Amino acid sequence: MICYSIKKDGETNEKLILRYKKAFFQTRTANQLRNTQTHSRKLSYRKIREKAIIREYYRAVAK
Repeated sequence: MICYSIKKDGETNEKLILRYKKAFFQTRTANQLRNTQTHSRKLSYRKIREKAIIREYYRAVAK
């Protein structure tokens, strides 16, 4: 979960920060940290079904 970026020879601080940000977001570390801050219950079968019906409706309207 920890990302390291070591400064290369002749690399500016801005480039180093950009490389670190890229590695940080590609490893999905931010998502993992955000998800562990709060507990969320798994969706019930009814909620999953409701969302599927709404999704189908929007897909039908889009066509």
